[in-house]
Amino acid sequence: MSFARWYPTVTALPDGRMLVTSGETTCDGCIASIPEVYNPTTNSWSQLTAASLDVPYYPHMFVLPDGRVLNSSTAEAPVPTRVLNVQTQSVTIVDSSTPDGGSAVMYRPGKILKTGTSVNPDLAIRPSASTAYVLDMTQSSPAWAQVPSMNFARTYHTMVMLPDGNVLITNGGQTTDAVGVGSAVFEPEMWSPTTQAFTKLASMVAPRLYHSTALLLPDAKVLGAGGGRFNGLNEPTDQQSAEIYSPPYLFKGPRPTIGSVPSMVNYATNFSVVTPDASRISSVALISLGAVTHAFDQNQRYVPLTFQQATDGLTVQSPGSSNLAPPGYYMLFIISSDGVPSVASMVKIQ
Repeated sequence: MSFARWYPTVTALPDGRMLVTSGETTCDGCIASIPEVYNPTTNSWSQLTAASLDVPYYPHMFVLPDGRVLNSSTAEAPVPTRVLNVQTQSVTIVDSSTPDGGSAVMYRPGKILKTGTSVNPDLAIRPSASTAYVLDMTQSSPAWAQVPSMNFARTYHTMVMLPDGNVLITNGGQTTDAVGVGSAVFEPEMWSPTTQAFTKLASMVAPRLYHSTALLLPDAKVLGAGGGRFNGLNEPTDQQSAEIYSPPYLFKGPRPTIGSVPSMVNYATNFSVVTPDASRISSVALISLGAVTHAFDQNQRYVPLTFQQATDGLTVQSPGSSNLAPPGYYMLFIISSDGVPSVASMVKIQ
């Protein structure tokens, strides 16, 4: 790259290139404001010199259905919401208000949820927030709207898209103390896009704060791991463990099964999913493979697919364009009418 970067965000673009934004350079608060794009075909970098995006580290970036890239929030501090057009190298304000969000997720194409508190862990400790906001970029005049708050205030939490379309909120603490395990929140929550309500779930085992992760697995369970800081080797607050969380949908009945799917699928085409459970499938979804750090999965993406029953299974319509699903590998889930997901099959979209 042309700029050294500490804690940048990497976003997969619809054309297969990788966008790198933000990151600190030579000092605390010195931001690399010029985005760069990596082209894997030519193994080369280019700068978006006309599109300065001066935002704190680990910005939360999302490719929108129109191909632009939204910056909803950051790991370190609240920011105005902007959209970056990579093709024209332009940045525009979507909403100049700055509601905070320490973690963010695109729960449907163009629709963003952000929750809790962002923080620079080197600053003074303060209470976390439980607030939650949604933004619908498919509207003509999008703006953040506050929705019912989480059951717990959280900083350092991670939000995970689940196969049934709900969002799991896990990890985090009720203060911004990066290693304050005494204020850790053990109970995950589930957010429903339909009701916009948060529901408490069974508790985790370990307190997971700064540097913790949460990742959806192909079996529709969630891996929670880590937590701690660089205070020293094997500090008492470090969480050198992992745990597997089984969401409630795994206790609702038998799982549907996938016999086979194509290993590669093109855009805007039909493909077959062989399953003996076609008659009881209520939804089909793609979820991209995870890349989680600092309370944010940099390429998490939930793509609902339309489908019809067919001989030996389902006929599924692939994403209409790479704006909806940038090229790469995805987990394909089929979900029963009881809300129970299958084990995923891996599909490359190209």
